[in-house]
Amino acid sequence: MLAPIFDIKVSLQDRAVQFDPSISCNERENGIRDIINAIVGQFISLAIQMPARLDSPTGDYLVEIKDQFQLFGTI
Repeated sequence: MLAPIFDIKVSLQDRAVQFDPSISCNERENGIRDIINAIVGQFISLAIQMPARLDSPTGDYLVEIKDQFQLFGTI
């Protein structure tokens, strides 16, 4: 069994749903969306550093990542 990537506590306070940690961006930059943005940003940073694909003589990681619009739509 795999451990969860994120552990979010959900509670109901005064008829409002509260998430801990926050699922959106926040000032402390420790919300789930902040964490996911950081992971994606680091992945793109790695893609920029790769001059060419290792599995093919043609192609570019950065171009392929930029073509994945649905990925950027979720951030």
